[in-house]
Amino acid sequence: MSTLTTVMDSLWYPDRGASHHISNDESNFSVKTDYTGNDRVKIGNGSGLIIKHIGNSKFYDSESHNHFVMNQLLHVPSITKNLLSVSQFCRDNQVFFEFHANSCNVK
Repeated sequence: MSTLTTVMDSLWYPDRGASHHISNDESNFSVKTDYTGNDRVKIGNGSGLIIKHIGNSKFYDSESHNHFVMNQLLHVPSITKNLLSVSQFCRDNQVFFEFHANSCNVK
């Protein structure tokens, strides 16, 4: 008998298909408000996950000495990975992503 377990992951994963940034962790938000709409986050198996909050986040990259923002960040408690919307991040921060076989760079 096997048991399916869910492991929460604190890393951020770039997602070219995501329309919004998504996190399961409320501490990732700088500012948030309750989400009162009826939309859900649709995942690969077709089911919809409940959105609890919407907000934004700011962070500082000590390597590049740049400040970045994540606008339209959705709090979805049941998601297991933090997803970074590539298109949204590029628009909000005037950057672009460069994907390689074993790495991803933000420039």
